[in-house]
Amino acid sequence: MKNWEKKELARGLRQQGLSYKEIQSKTGLAKSTISLWCRDVELTSNQKAALAKYDPQLRGAKVNQDKRRKAIDKIRQSAMSEIKNLSSSEFWVAGLMLYWAEGNKTLYPGVSNSDPKLIKFMMDWFRRICSVPEEKFKVYLHLHSGQNELKSKRFWSEITGVPLPQFGKSYIKREGSGHKKNILYFGTAKICIYSKDLLYKILGWIEAIKVPV
Repeated sequence: MKNWEKKELARGLRQQGLSYKEIQSKTGLAKSTISLWCRDVELTSNQKAALAKYDPQLRGAKVNQDKRRKAIDKIRQSAMSEIKNLSSSEFWVAGLMLYWAEGNKTLYPGVSNSDPKLIKFMMDWFRRICSVPEEKFKVYLHLHSGQNELKSKRFWSEITGVPLPQFGKSYIKREGSGHKKNILYFGTAKICIYSKDLLYKILGWIEAIKVPV
């Protein structure tokens, strides 16, 4: 068997989830050679879990990953406990800061984002702080070619509480954009409120913000 054939055989066995020791026993190759040839072979999470039982290096890596995950969870839980229910004034300021960063500054008030939590927060803010009537909301989606438009509209309708008839024409990005298609990704929602007076009011709030001294 030629050298390249041995390499392909070793890589094929590794892709099946075999350990270096198992590959060595089937091929007679040195472990160092197998390690060199197979180091870039991606294993599935199930394969890694199975190999961790026999491979000390993988087992150690899994232990370290579990420790780090627990440490991160502890940090997140501690941080979450520091945030209490927002008062009305805190909610107003929080939404205003988000609008300052993400909101429309010309033509009409609105916000665009792909994060459902941010969109839901801003919808609550528009309703409670700005008293926007339900019929004033309009939603437009920016999607990639191949995404299910109706499914995405239903997703964002549930998030925003805006009925489907108030959704405008979606913008579909053509292939070749370089963006990955994530099956859990429902595109970007653009919330529009056709009220110039509200835009001027929000911009006035932003302009009045002063840094504390």
